[in-house]
Amino acid sequence: MIDLGGAKLDLWKEIFGDENIRHCFTCGRCIAGCPASEARNPLRIRSLVRKVLLGLEDELLDDDTPWSCVTCTRCEEMCPMGVRPFEVGLAVRKWQCANDETRIPPAIVDLYTRGYSMPVGANPDLREELGLERELPLITSDPELHEKWKRVLMSVKLIKDNDYMFGE
Repeated sequence: MIDLGGAKLDLWKEIFGDENIRHCFTCGRCIAGCPASEARNPLRIRSLVRKVLLGLEDELLDDDTPWSCVTCTRCEEMCPMGVRPFEVGLAVRKWQCANDETRIPPAIVDLYTRGYSMPVGANPDLREELGLERELPLITSDPELHEKWKRVLMSVKLIKDNDYMFGE
């Protein structure tokens, strides 16, 4: 049972501001073609929308799922109600960071070690069929550039103060 005693019922206005978010009826179409719906932390945008609409600030602050988004925007095409799920996810990310100065997005470790946060180049055969390079050029293929990238990330105070996360 959800306790709505401390709910902030106008949270949706603070986070997203677009009245369309209230049209979501959690049909699940937004995740039908979503590659992040199968991620390590599966992206369940409809769950985020419910938390926003119910005003569940604490639950939303602790929710890492908006960081699973790979920004393909398929959800935008799929939503029959014009809710703009991709934009909701981005708005939740922004709101989380603004309301928790200690928040470190879970993807930052992958960005540091691999240079990207979601699997890329998973289908080299398809890339080749489409006339693209079989392998994506990645920052890790240039060790000097990758080290520069790591130094840039480590120059951010929050990252530097939590360098234990990066295993070096």
